[in-house]
Formats: sequence, C-alpha cells, structure tokens
Amino acid sequence: MERTGEVKAVDGQWLEIEFCRPSDCEKCNACHGGSKVMNLRIRGEAKVGDKAVVYLPPSAVTQASFIAYAIPAAGLLLGILLGEKLFPTANSIGGAIGGVIGVAIPALGIYIAERRRKADPRWTPQLLRVIPRAEINE
Repeated sequence: MERTGEVKAVDGQWLEIEFCRPSDCEKCNACHGGSKVMNLRIRGEAKVGDKAVVYLPPSAVTQASFIAYAIPAAGLLLGILLGEKLFPTANSIGGAIGGVIGVAIPALGIYIAERRRKADPRWTPQLLRVIPRAEINE
C-alpha cells in the first residue's frame, strides 16, 4: 500500500509526514477520533514541504488490524465465558472479571510483541521516494 504525504517537520534523520485519510475512511471514523489527518515519523532525507511516498505491505496492514482488534475481542469473549463458568453464582461479576482479564492478557502480549515487531523491516513503513517541493510547483 503506497501513500503520499507532505513532510511537515524534519528532526535530524526523522521526517514527520502528514497524510490525509482516503475518502473511504471518512465514513468509518474508527481511528484517530474521526480526524482526517494522520502523522507518521519515518527515517529519511527531505525538506519541509516536500512530498514523500511511503510503502507498507498490504499483508502487514491486514495482520496489524487483526492483532489490534480480533485478538483482544476474542480474549474478552473467552474471558467472559470462562468467568461465568468458573463463578456461576456470582451474578455476572465472574464474567466481568473474566472479561477484564481476558482483554488484559492479550493486550500485554501485544505490547511485548510490538517492541520486537518495531525492529522488523517487514512491519515498518518504508520511504520509497521524495518529490521535492520545487518539482511539485512546476
């Protein structure tokens, strides 16, 4: 998946790139609180105002979505079911506690895995090219 954004800030070898969300995303509002702008910090060389083309493999986007949403949801449901089975007389308190634990365990696992995943280039957005501001205005 390629996206083109504008370089908004440069800090050493780090670029802050601003992307406008595609119109398909405007209907969902599930991320960024409905914001139409997303920022990304990535290594590269450019100047403020340049356009940056960034690539992330579509499979990485799909896998990241699954990890972020499906695994915690499955943990929640499993935790509720186990909590109600283990404490059937607790008037749903067992299910509530089980649900909290069922979300907490996958969340901790995702947090730990995220630290390793950040170092893996397959999960890191790659700067493909920079289009200088001078070429854009021509």
